[in-house]
Amino acid sequence: MRTNRGGGRDPSTTFTQRKRRDQLLDCAIDAIVDLGFQGMSVGEVARRADVSKGVVTYHFAAKADLIYEVVAEIFDSITEFLESCLARTTPETFVADYITAWVEYYRTRRRYMLAISEIWGNFRDDRGRRRFGEQAVAGELGEVQRALELGQADGSRGQFSARVVAVSMKAALDALLGQLVSDPELDLDAYGNELVAVFERATRPDPGGARRKGSKASASSTRKEQT
Repeated sequence: MRTNRGGGRDPSTTFTQRKRRDQLLDCAIDAIVDLGFQGMSVGEVARRADVSKGVVTYHFAAKADLIYEVVAEIFDSITEFLESCLARTTPETFVADYITAWVEYYRTRRRYMLAISEIWGNFRDDRGRRRFGEQAVAGELGEVQRALELGQADGSRGQFSARVVAVSMKAALDALLGQLVSDPELDLDAYGNELVAVFERATRPDPGGARRKGSKASASSTRKEQT
């Protein structure tokens, strides 16, 4: 998962400037989690960082610029985490590995996920449209779909619409985030295990289908021998 960062951080910035920028992003995330999207402001970030508003606007011209950078920071963190967790996954183990990786990210990066949840539903343009939509996760959905298709190709997964299952898996994980927001004491392990069980059942190969294919081939062979 990635967002467009406009070429990433400016390589000309100094170490001190980068540290200050990181501090302001952390303060922005804390403000969103504590006060909600509407409660987060340039002034609130400055107060938490114990700097003037001018210091914040030196790095981020407006609240929107700060929000975009927060989202990019979180998405980069997610990408790095998932790539590490899934580095050795196989088509056969992908479903469990993918869901487990996301659940672990929720556990270890809860603050990030609570912030992104607030931003997702509240960061809108002048027409009231959400600034982040399906396009923001299109790349991830494509990767999940391809992993499922590889499983179908090698026989470790059954026959189903890989696109539909990929979208469903992502929707289920998004719903888990909603549950976590409303219930901080949610048992993530139990919830994650249930999701793995559901999608393993939905994607496992059909032994009966394999037998039927073999039976047809055998019957065809028998008829040829008889003729």
